[in-house]
Amino acid sequence: MTGLMSSVHDKTAWEDPATRRAWRRTAMFRCAVLLGWLLGFPAWLFAVVMTPVWLLVLWLPVSLVGIRYAQLAAAAVASMWGARRVLGLYPWQVGIAEVRSKKNGSTQFVVPDPERPDRSVRLAHDGSIGTGQHFWVRTVKSGQLTSAWFAGDPRYLGVVATPGPRNLLWLAQREATDSRMSPRKRGVSPAARALARSAGARVG
Repeated sequence: MTGLMSSVHDKTAWEDPATRRAWRRTAMFRCAVLLGWLLGFPAWLFAVVMTPVWLLVLWLPVSLVGIRYAQLAAAAVASMWGARRVLGLYPWQVGIAEVRSKKNGSTQFVVPDPERPDRSVRLAHDGSIGTGQHFWVRTVKSGQLTSAWFAGDPRYLGVVATPGPRNLLWLAQREATDSRMSPRKRGVSPAARALARSAGARVG
């Protein structure tokens, strides 16, 4: 694992003015992306009304794709509130996350286990084009980025950023958010679980 293990400051990431600015920029960008998708729907509806019936065969796939990306954009906006909770509880750790591009096109973040630094925990991300999250997939795949800042507990959830910080991205283990799965308990101290719960994770 390469990169520094030091924090930007001793308290929480949110206390850093640059972090707050980065959060606002990212939130505004993702809201703009969502608004774009939502405004595109009336335009699509107008196009459907004004074209011959036989063209509906072509418009239907377009509408399904548009609805799907609008859902993804809405989820990206919602994730910013999850990021806000994490940043208000955990400090930044500079260069602690190793970033890898996977063969399936997704991005993987490898972060040391907070209580067992000799072991690592992996967080996955498969950002979609048109949601404001594709930056991480595109940039990592090009080889321009190999490490990232990290705030959180990788066993549950966290936020990654490029140096600055910039390009904030909220990540979570599936069992930390999916009620159909058993939350992680083994190998996690009560204090770490309590902090992760405050950040919005399911900890059991």
